[in-house]
Amino acid sequence: MILRQKEMQKIAELKYKLNNTTIMTERFASDLFFILVALLVAATLGLIIGYLWGKRKHLKCVALENEIDELKNKLRTCNQEMGKLLPPFDALAAEQAFMKKIPENDLTLVEGIGEKIETILQKRGIDTWHKLAHTTDEEIKTILLTDGGPSYTVHEPKTWPTQALLAYQGRWAQLKEYQDLLIGGK
Repeated sequence: MILRQKEMQKIAELKYKLNNTTIMTERFASDLFFILVALLVAATLGLIIGYLWGKRKHLKCVALENEIDELKNKLRTCNQEMGKLLPPFDALAAEQAFMKKIPENDLTLVEGIGEKIETILQKRGIDTWHKLAHTTDEEIKTILLTDGGPSYTVHEPKTWPTQALLAYQGRWAQLKEYQDLLIGGK
């Protein structure tokens, strides 16, 4: 009987352990389900927020691109109107200022530009004083290094746009005075 009682006690202990294990398994499963649902909700919110944020950024970029296009059109219009306001090229006045015949849009008139550099600039579409005046010195330097090679690093085009603008505007005396102050276009 004692043996039977011990067996019964062991069976009761096993049932208790089995019951506890089942309860813990059920609790683990419900906790795991809760965690998975929470992660799914967080991922969905992240996707929604990311989509909205990206859309906002995209709309801002589109608006900025439209504004840039609008400003470019205004600049183009202003440049065209300014061209109409300037007097036509006066070859006689240019010749009197420089004591030599000056062809219209001769880029070599700019101190520091020779025939080779003029050819490089013309190949890139910079074939008038007006275009040269509206090109930054950094852009000119990049063109020289890209198309001309490393031997063109010695050229410093900082004053070229200003000189070209004076020539484009027909301000020959001012251009001559400015060039007299320069040393090799610098």
